[in-house]
Amino acid sequence: MRPQKQITSDGTGLPPPRLSERARLALHMLSSDLGLPLPGQQQPGRRSWRGCVRQLGLIMLLMALMWFVRLYLHYCSQWLYLQAIAVPVNKFQFHAHTVELVYQSSLLHIWEEMAMLVVGPLTLNALTFLLVLIRWGCQQIFGSLPSFTSKFIMAQGVWTVLDPLAVFAVDAVLGRLTYSPDTPVGDAAKLYWHFYRADQSGAAGLVITLFLYAVLFLLSITILSIYLLRFHNDGHMLDIFQRLTAKEGTYFLPQDLELSNQELSYIVKKAEQWRGFNGERRKVSVSLH
Repeated sequence: MRPQKQITSDGTGLPPPRLSERARLALHMLSSDLGLPLPGQQQPGRRSWRGCVRQLGLIMLLMALMWFVRLYLHYCSQWLYLQAIAVPVNKFQFHAHTVELVYQSSLLHIWEEMAMLVVGPLTLNALTFLLVLIRWGCQQIFGSLPSFTSKFIMAQGVWTVLDPLAVFAVDAVLGRLTYSPDTPVGDAAKLYWHFYRADQSGAAGLVITLFLYAVLFLLSITILSIYLLRFHNDGHMLDIFQRLTAKEGTYFLPQDLELSNQELSYIVKKAEQWRGFNGERRKVSVSLH
């Protein structure tokens, strides 16, 4: 079997891949987004490794910073909600890992307690959706934005999806799943104890909590999926998704000698010469296999 040339760049096609090829393509995409050397490439030099380390360091720093944005926005929205319904707040203190918010939960009706449970994640979803709209507007006006904005919105979206789980994990470690009038009660246990005080059984509260968290998860993952497919890195993910799911023959893959060296050189140079609004470049790779 004769070797084939495969050209990968924004705007060119790939053949319909098998399962192993799909996994390899997804791995390439993930490595590219994280700034890591692609599997199968030659070992990068010292300068390339420094660039990879900087990319990973930037992503880790951004995720760490967005932890605080998520945490404080979650609890500040709960505090604002309590102020709006005129419920006294006994304690509101910030920490690096959590926020202590103590209020008289016995003054809240069941619907108010349910709203208290979802107001934090809904606020984060509203912020993520707003960032996606801003990203879409800037894409329509300017054509492209710095890659940092894509990483920022992605970090916000990821933490929005993980927010209920992160809050539950911290509350469980701090022992907030039990009721005490002087200490905060974890979000996941609010409805349980509300029903327990009324009916001596919190089973209904657990079911409602799981249902609300499932709805919030679907909402969060939908917003994040739309962003990743349509807007992240100028729609690179959508391009990959279409290539993975397209029928055979949808994309053109030249056979041996069907594409001349002159045409190949022109396509590669044209892709390399592309510049975004702020000087972004497209990665182009030519591989023989």
